[in-house]
Amino acid sequence: MTRGKGSLGRNLLLAAFPLTLFLFGLVYVVWRSLIAASIVGVLVFAASALSNVRFFRDVRRRQELRADSEAVEVTEVEASRVLDIEPLGSHGPALVFFAGDGKALLLVGQWLLRYRSFPSTSFRLYQWADTKKPIRIEPTGRRVKPEHSTVQLRASYRLTDVEVFETTPETLQHDLDRAFDKTVAA
Repeated sequence: MTRGKGSLGRNLLLAAFPLTLFLFGLVYVVWRSLIAASIVGVLVFAASALSNVRFFRDVRRRQELRADSEAVEVTEVEASRVLDIEPLGSHGPALVFFAGDGKALLLVGQWLLRYRSFPSTSFRLYQWADTKKPIRIEPTGRRVKPEHSTVQLRASYRLTDVEVFETTPETLQHDLDRAFDKTVAA
């Protein structure tokens, strides 16, 4: 999020505009074409402006949600078993926490690497109520070394960073395929 003097106008004036001018000049020097340089400049500035507008819209929405006590969901997790499964590419780690009721929590992403005392047998997962994006993890139990597994995430899965689904350790790969494979007819 932004702190201090960050604003849309400031970002456009101090970052997007100089970058646009630099690329305009570079394209003009290379191709000696005012039209090509203008097209590149306009496209770069428009892409930067769109990116900045989206960012500041999200910042404003998050600031409005801070006042809402229901903006953040907290999930208490008590795991009987933790598996380290094979992530897809560099999207890891991927951890599966098994609860006693036949449900499992799948956490995927490099955001998990920020927590030194994680994974643990119990923790609180904080996530935005509207988007379900994780905010942070608060370990409340002892740290555990996850069991290595040959189960792997597949490119055809439609996943977010946090997923809850029904499974057992013995049927994990099949249950992942059934729950998240976008190529399997529902």
